[in-house]
Amino acid sequence: MRSKLISFLFALTASVCLWVYVVTVVNQVGTDTLYNVPVTFVGADQILADSNLAITDGLESTVNLKVTCSRATLTKLSGGATSNVTVLADVSRIKKAGEYNLDYSISYPNGVSSSGVTVARNPKTIPVTVERFTTRTDVPVKGVFNGSVAEGCYESPMECTPRELTVEGPESVVSRISYAQVVMEETGLSETLTQMVPFTLVDENGGAVESEYLTVTSGGVVLGTVEARQPVLSIKELPLVVEFSEGGGATADDVLWSVEPKTVTVAGDAAALETINQVVMGKYDLSQVEEPVDEVLPVALPNDLVNIPDLQTAEVHLEIDGSRLSTKSVRLTDFWTVNRPQGYDVNVLSMQLMVKVRGPKEAVTRLTGENLRAVVDASSLNEGIQSVPVSIEISGAAGVQTLGEYAVSVSLTRHEEE
Repeated sequence: MRSKLISFLFALTASVCLWVYVVTVVNQVGTDTLYNVPVTFVGADQILADSNLAITDGLESTVNLKVTCSRATLTKLSGGATSNVTVLADVSRIKKAGEYNLDYSISYPNGVSSSGVTVARNPKTIPVTVERFTTRTDVPVKGVFNGSVAEGCYESPMECTPRELTVEGPESVVSRISYAQVVMEETGLSETLTQMVPFTLVDENGGAVESEYLTVTSGGVVLGTVEARQPVLSIKELPLVVEFSEGGGATADDVLWSVEPKTVTVAGDAAALETINQVVMGKYDLSQVEEPVDEVLPVALPNDLVNIPDLQTAEVHLEIDGSRLSTKSVRLTDFWTVNRPQGYDVNVLSMQLMVKVRGPKEAVTRLTGENLRAVVDASSLNEGIQSVPVSIEISGAAGVQTLGEYAVSVSLTRHEEE
């Protein structure tokens, strides 16, 4: 009987202790704050794919959760330095750009029921900004050389590859972009330099346009730099000249000529400049030059040269040297016919021809009509009367030639049958 009493008292004591443990430890209510719980946005990929929308502000949002629950549950929620609670905000229903305050749900770890947890939320909603994303494919790349070149060298405009970039990002940011700026800083350059250089997207005033949501590509490749080529050219001063083809009793030595300005300064590759010693303004056929010539001609340079002073035109003057040559009009009466078609008669109807000649003064002074003969080539005549070009032959007057072109009237008739 006594042993049964002892067993009963032991069981009673154990039950009381278990009850006290459950009441005072297991079911004891506690409160704790879960700080900086990150927000996971559900549906972000969906709205980007469906509507070209993306969250541009609020993506890194966090919340503080003050939870009240049993001590045992608190242990499951806190997880030490990090929280085992997940905060979810659904953006899949957003259809247009704007500012939103999103409700959010709380997901607890396995073994924790939301009914056993009381939560005070801070903040109660998640503020976000959603913007439409756009793509621009023609953002130009412009180079700026903040440096210097060596003496005797010329700084040509910088060349960038690629010349245009594709920029994708929030519409409000992309719309502000004017161009991509590349800056190269070198001093004393004596030859062309090529480098990979970072670029900055800038607005029309030169201010930087920055956003973590911008993506810059070319040919589908994401870029952070572009190839910048700073050409450095050699400088050379070239004379401006005119050239002549002999004719009309005159050679290049018989011409007085000038070009104003006399030279042009150019820049180009050193090897190319070694092969160029002058710039030809124009070429003149002296057989067509009788009176002095005054005209303005363009300064035309090869495409690989830079016209440093941007000299567009120059004034050309030329005239025959009257101290060396003289001009004279001579009456010609001697006509010869060659290549007469068989069965036809050729008759020169012109009785005389006034021919202008030019040459050394002494030779021209002695020249008479007996020194000139007009030759008619009848090989291509048509039957009837026609004007035919003639060639003038001069004999006994060295260096004298005709000026201009001449023609006579000629008839071609068939022989009468006897």
